[in-house]
Amino acid sequence: MTTMLTVDNLRVRYPTRTGVIEAVRGVSFTLGRERLGIVGESGSGKSQTGRAIMGLTAGHGIVSADKLDFNGIDLLSISAKERRALRGKRIAMVLQDPKYSLDPVMSIGKQITETLRTHEKIGRGEARDRALAMLEAVQIREPKRVWDLHPHEVSGGMGQRVMIAMMLIAGPELLIADEPTSALDVTVQLDVLKIMDKLVSERGMGLIFVSHDLRLVSSFCDRLLVMYAGKVVEELPASQLNNAQHPYTRGLLNCMPQIGESRHPLPVLDRKPEWAA
Repeated sequence: MTTMLTVDNLRVRYPTRTGVIEAVRGVSFTLGRERLGIVGESGSGKSQTGRAIMGLTAGHGIVSADKLDFNGIDLLSISAKERRALRGKRIAMVLQDPKYSLDPVMSIGKQITETLRTHEKIGRGEARDRALAMLEAVQIREPKRVWDLHPHEVSGGMGQRVMIAMMLIAGPELLIADEPTSALDVTVQLDVLKIMDKLVSERGMGLIFVSHDLRLVSSFCDRLLVMYAGKVVEELPASQLNNAQHPYTRGLLNCMPQIGESRHPLPVLDRKPEWAA
């Protein structure tokens, strides 16, 4: 499998008045044309890892790495202009909540075509046709009707599909999905995952799927990285999740409800200081 992304000793720091917060501490992994899941509790550094790869770390954050390479491009040394050309065209990121990520005063159609026309020199008519086809590809019924709607006029599930359409319209090679199903009910979650699975398979993309839901990610991804306190504590094939060895991963699994078992109250994770060392 050809490697498209290499992350070696990635660190993200935020200086504060009381000291430096290390949000990501020495994360390393490679990614090919596969589905990689990054899981862990809130605050474990999952989203910060994705944002660092995208170049979306907050302005006061400090990103460093021994290597951060995407298909031969050093993501740490390229200019802001080169980053903008790369972002959306070759690397895209589906953000967590569409009601905060989509522009509330722009129609859905304009937002999708804006992404496309930023990276390709095409006319408005062709851009509209491709955007409508993309909306149909993410299983939005009546795409011409949805085209003129604003984000507040669609449901959470439809908004998430619009976000996916917007990120895939320019044909990226790598997609980072940050909690793309966390605000959705279970049936809509499955629909969104099926759409992403189909599009990733058909386009031969690489996918980084960020989530706190161990079971969901293990059923969807090929490999898993388990993060705790800004670092990777375990890496394993998704199919081997039940055979995880690290006590943190075992603790997370133990805290989940089991069908057919009476578990009240559910166990609480007993965190150990050495896990963060």
